[in-house]
Amino acid sequence: MNGHENNQMSRRKFLGFLGSSAATIAVASTGLGPLVEKAEAAAGGSPAALPFPSLKPMKASELTAPIGYSIDSIQPVGSGGGNLVFMQGASANEGILWVSRSLAGASDPRERGASIIGVKREPGGAWKADKSVAGSRRITAMDRVQLTGPAKGSKAMNGSSVAQGLWSNGSVGRTPWGTVLAGERPDDADAIRAGINPPSYGWIGEADPKDAGFGVRKHTALGRFAHGDATVVVTSSGRIAVYMGGEHALYKFISSAKYDPAKGSGNSALLEDGKLYAANLSAGRWVELTSEAAGRVLADPAYRVPAGVNRLREELLVLLKEQAGVLTNAHEAAFVLGATKLEGAYGVALHPADGSLFVAQRGNDGSGNGHGSILRIVENGNDAEAVAFESDLVVAGGRQAAISSPGALAFDNSGRLWAASGIAADQLHQGAFAAFGSNALYALTPQGESFGQAQAFAYAPGDGAMSLPAFGPSGTLFASVIGADGKQSGVYAFRQL
Repeated sequence: MNGHENNQMSRRKFLGFLGSSAATIAVASTGLGPLVEKAEAAAGGSPAALPFPSLKPMKASELTAPIGYSIDSIQPVGSGGGNLVFMQGASANEGILWVSRSLAGASDPRERGASIIGVKREPGGAWKADKSVAGSRRITAMDRVQLTGPAKGSKAMNGSSVAQGLWSNGSVGRTPWGTVLAGERPDDADAIRAGINPPSYGWIGEADPKDAGFGVRKHTALGRFAHGDATVVVTSSGRIAVYMGGEHALYKFISSAKYDPAKGSGNSALLEDGKLYAANLSAGRWVELTSEAAGRVLADPAYRVPAGVNRLREELLVLLKEQAGVLTNAHEAAFVLGATKLEGAYGVALHPADGSLFVAQRGNDGSGNGHGSILRIVENGNDAEAVAFESDLVVAGGRQAAISSPGALAFDNSGRLWAASGIAADQLHQGAFAAFGSNALYALTPQGESFGQAQAFAYAPGDGAMSLPAFGPSGTLFASVIGADGKQSGVYAFRQL
């Protein structure tokens, strides 16, 4: 692992850089600049979190970070990793990391699911895993998981009210009541090989990292599709909105009941009943996914099944006849009802100042959008319950933006956007992708009406990729290395020296 200076920046210049603020870089008179100013004001005017001297593109053979940062190994090399969440512990020197394990091709189902890792900072400053921290444990594909919501026990679920295992694909989210959301895929190869009942995976699971007594459950009201990350917000009326990346579409769930902070994890019931929508970007509208609406569309014998739905109209009439079937086949329902087809839309993040939604698309080389993009969605009235919205392209992947194939997204408390690239292993260092080097974790600062160039913070080794970052205390950033053929895959803490 490499924490050396990549671009020959002096220590003095680096320390001067630490004192700069993202707001001094942003152009306040244009579209995105004020978001940084609002975020910094909310954070007490502090400098942008984790400023650093950008690394130059490289073909990394080891995990690399910029000058001024050290790398601590939290989880053993080769153990796999995915997107993660950090929760503060009893003191500033300890906490809990939730890591959604995405070690695809695992021969042992116990290698899938999630790791809940207690971490402590040693007197010298290094972070280490510590099993004595309350909550440390594993959740695996061997565990029995309760199903909730409309599809539980339904015909679409073959009458099942429980599922075998949490087959996390590495995606993650966090609720206002302190639980974590982990997404699955309906085409999970490991689950297929294990002979698991197909409708029992492809959902979002919920767990409480700090409370092993909180039973893991999968919420069918949130829909079954190829889940990306999720982000949760309390709406203006007090309901819960869950935005979900879905690889091929963007989804939103609105709870029927309202959030009550006094209920703590009892608010989990909010995810059991509500309305599920998919985004039609060209119309600027959220389309509610209901069996009635699907039935009306499919009743026309001349209806043509859209690209990406590998079912006949006659099959869809049966699959989507009941609401439980719509939720279990949410991908098909979304496109039948007019959702916009996206290209690897895994990452979602809410801006900390105005609540606008940022959506990453990794892109598709076959469609001519090989470098992907980042979209910004602003709900009508800035209300997450709105049915209408406006959308804009804020980052076009490619040489000008200095990033390709953005995946997971996160904002720090100063409004700086972090993105992990996900260039496919067989495209790394090849052709149009060669200029970007290995997959990296980047930060982007609003500048003008879009963003300035992406600044590389860390490069993953080999053909691996970096995860979503989780921000800890005292300038610490936690992240996973995913893939890399088992070499240096694992969980790491990047800390300022």
